[in-house]
Amino acid sequence: MGSKVVETPMGFGRFSLDQLKGSDILLLESLYCAPFAKRYKKENPECKVISIIADTSFWPKRLSLARKIFYKMYLGAVDGFLADSIRIKNDIKNFINRPVAVVRPFAVNRFDIKKRVFNKSLLFIGNDAEEKGYKYLVRAMDFLPDFELFLIGDCCKKVRTNKDNIHLEGKVPSLKKYFEKCSIYVHPADFEPFGVAPLEAMYAGLIPILTKDVGLSEMFDRELKILLLKDNNPKEIAKKISEIYSLKDKEKIIKKCKALARGWTERKSIKLFKQSFFDVLSKVA
Repeated sequence: MGSKVVETPMGFGRFSLDQLKGSDILLLESLYCAPFAKRYKKENPECKVISIIADTSFWPKRLSLARKIFYKMYLGAVDGFLADSIRIKNDIKNFINRPVAVVRPFAVNRFDIKKRVFNKSLLFIGNDAEEKGYKYLVRAMDFLPDFELFLIGDCCKKVRTNKDNIHLEGKVPSLKKYFEKCSIYVHPADFEPFGVAPLEAMYAGLIPILTKDVGLSEMFDRELKILLLKDNNPKEIAKKISEIYSLKDKEKIIKKCKALARGWTERKSIKLFKQSFFDVLSKVA
């Protein structure tokens, strides 16, 4: 079986179907490619289309009228899905009856931090999508004057603060020094399909604090459930941060988090991806 990568416009635009010529299967990076898949499938009805979903495509709060119209026009061309968490799988299943398999991503930035002194430095990494929950975290700092927060990524573009204990770092060339500097990673999202950044933080030895709406939380066993927020309002976030900082058995938690992150290897993830891809394909053949 051969394969090739083809770049399409996002949703609409000029695109030659000749680039897809000879393809029996189309694997879409997202549903933005669906219009071109539908055009190709019209000419090649035996072609099977599988789409990766690792975004807000089926989150009920993002199912606007425009999106529903788009789906009505193009979703029929998609035969199956690969989701990056059970939550995403359930959202897809609640919207359309198609085969779905779950394939979780792996940590790309893998830093092995040998020596670490547990401190009151907090970390968040993310883009400016408000469902990431960084604004709740910024407001939580009102209740945590002895802690400091480092924000990495485009989230900084939407944060306005003059607090000395909040550092708007923006885009950075390397995350290593922040994984070395900080001890707790906080991701109080309303919605996060999986959450590679907190997984990478765990790999480096940080303790993550997440909502149950972060897909990564599905991998937590009973002992790690203590790291989950019951609510992502600022006071609750501050309370949980203080609680985790005060734990006597933090080293045990850190070891479990490291083991989880390091056990979910690139090799294991790719192997599961292949198995899941062919499993979905067999159901739509």
